[in-house]
Amino acid sequence: MNKVLLSLTFLVTFTPLVACAQEEFVDAYNQGREALSQNRVDEAIEFFNRALQVDPQDHLSYNNRGVAYKRKGLYDSAIEDFNRALEIKPDYTLPLVNRGIARHKKGDLDGAYQDLTLAIKKSKKEGVAYTALGMVEKDKGDLDQAIKTLRQAIALNKKNIPAYQTLGQIYEKQGNLEKAIDEYTKVIDLVKAPGNAPEVAARITDLRGMLADNFYKEGLQNYRQGNEKQALHFWTQALRVDPGHMQSLRDRGLTYYKSGKYQKALEDFEAALARDPGNAEIYRVRGDANLRMKHPEKALADYTKSLELNPNDAVAYNNRGLVYHELNELDKALDEYTKALNINPEMAIFYENRAIIFLRKGLNHKAAEDYQQAVKLTTDEARRSELLEKLSVISPETSMDSSKPTREIPELSGPGFSLPTEDKESPVRTTTAGPGWNR
Repeated sequence: MNKVLLSLTFLVTFTPLVACAQEEFVDAYNQGREALSQNRVDEAIEFFNRALQVDPQDHLSYNNRGVAYKRKGLYDSAIEDFNRALEIKPDYTLPLVNRGIARHKKGDLDGAYQDLTLAIKKSKKEGVAYTALGMVEKDKGDLDQAIKTLRQAIALNKKNIPAYQTLGQIYEKQGNLEKAIDEYTKVIDLVKAPGNAPEVAARITDLRGMLADNFYKEGLQNYRQGNEKQALHFWTQALRVDPGHMQSLRDRGLTYYKSGKYQKALEDFEAALARDPGNAEIYRVRGDANLRMKHPEKALADYTKSLELNPNDAVAYNNRGLVYHELNELDKALDEYTKALNINPEMAIFYENRAIIFLRKGLNHKAAEDYQQAVKLTTDEARRSELLEKLSVISPETSMDSSKPTREIPELSGPGFSLPTEDKESPVRTTTAGPGWNR
């Protein structure tokens, strides 16, 4: 009877001890998981240490402590814990995946590959394993296989941010910038706002700029080869990727201008100014478009703003002179052409424009002097012949053929008379600018 009582007494006194230990383990384990979820890794390690003191055979605590070590960069300690978890429970795939990730972080690509492929064999639905394996394959240089593996990871989890980000890195490495941008954009969509993934957002911005630059260069090459239609196509592609790409806006606008599509040119110049309101050159070329569209007041405002930003732009003075000429304010036009020549006395068109004003004012001898300077500075033979013919009308003795009869001075009204012949290098006849210039 006493033995029975002793036995019952032992059971009664022992049961609370077991319950107490179990409670201590659960409390330590749960606090460890909470700390780990908040990335308080040092606290997490301490809690899992306590849990393992109570139950040294708990594979989950070893796995979780290994994750904490991994986050601290203590990869050897992490691998030891994952090994212990696998010894206790060999069919548990999560420590195998985590060990593969730790080996990858440590630079052991072959060991990581072995762990992750084995984990996938054990569980075909282990999305984290596919993602980690794709990252290893990327670093091993097997980019095509990495893409396939990461696509499998995404098939298991459509919100797999690391997989999309790694795909972006792979496509970027392959030079496929558009696909890289698409994958990075999916990351931004998943995190809801660019501010939640600032590095990815910054990379998208950089890649858009790089891709737009590539399209721009293709367009410029086509333009220089005389293929303006293809040039416009590539510059439009550049602006699709980066709507504020300044060079594409400028050169597409200039090419529209050359083809007489002044309204389209204006739209591009206005978009460029919205992005860069301090760009003197764009104000000038917008002034050219406004002048062609018979908006002299708008053109005058544009040239004036351009000169406020860049007082040494001889072309802007010349073109503002064209506006005053159009408005029949001849003294102001003469002053503008003279300012242009003071800055750049090597431009034949400036002399020619001023010569027209001198003719309008009856100062034929001064007009002849300017035409002579224009002839000296003009290398194109056809253009020289035109200038010499005009000069012969004003001053017959300067003609190459003095036997030609003197003719009356032709009607020289309006700035269009003095604009240079269009050529491949300068689509804007009132300026020296063209695609690819002044970059």
